Amino acid sequence: MADVEDGGYAERVTTEVENLIPVPDGVGTREALALLHDGAGALMVFDRAGVRPGATVLVQPAAGGLGSGLVQLAGAAGARVIGAARGARKLQVVEGLGADLVVDYSAPGWIDQVGGVDVVFDGVGGDLGRAVFDLVRSGGTYSNYGFAGGGFTEIDRDEAARREVTVIGMEQLVEGRPHRRAWARRVLEEAAAGRIHPVIGQTYPLEQAAEGHAALENRDTIGKTLLLT
Repeated sequence: MADVEDGGYAERVTTEVENLIPVPDGVGTREALALLHDGAGALMVFDRAGVRPGATVLVQPAAGGLGSGLVQLAGAAGARVIGAARGARKLQVVEGLGADLVVDYSAPGWIDQVGGVDVVFDGVGGDLGRAVFDLVRSGGTYSNYGFAGGGFTEIDRDEAARREVTVIGMEQLVEGRPHRRAWARRVLEEAAAGRIHPVIGQTYPLEQAAEGHAALENRDTIGKTLLLT
């Protein structure tokens, strides 16, 4: 497998040999591809948050490529996991990943179902990101890794300091980019050991790439979307 900057929408590509990542025995090529970016990203984001056994962890959105990995990693670490997603189909997937509680963040009053948490992994951003930031207990962590909801979450750093909440922003993805091949190798080792597996929600032949992009933009996808040649 190769991690390429661009030009990946082709039957054949060229890349430098140092970009090559071996796929371990026991991991299929589709599974490896699905873990290449989001699986590696989930591992990096998770490690920075310092989740401890017994902690309560909220992941939103929990049915996406990165979020589904975070649900599994938090569960394997001994945390109580709350997975937030939108719609019954996605909630069913999150429940199947081992979440202790699933909540629909498009439903009224869903925040009340969650209560206080120790760690938030937020890939939605915007108003929903702000709402879950308010749930973080003193001494907890709010980790933002995306803005699928359409906008960044503005966090008052003075308020965070007053509440003793550690805020990890989008800069973590930029800082981790030079090391992403190392993270990819590590997440493939985790997959080979059976500790994490990707959710491949839909696949499209390469000639239907536009349809795949439309589904992503409409947020109609679950887990990873793959193009197949």
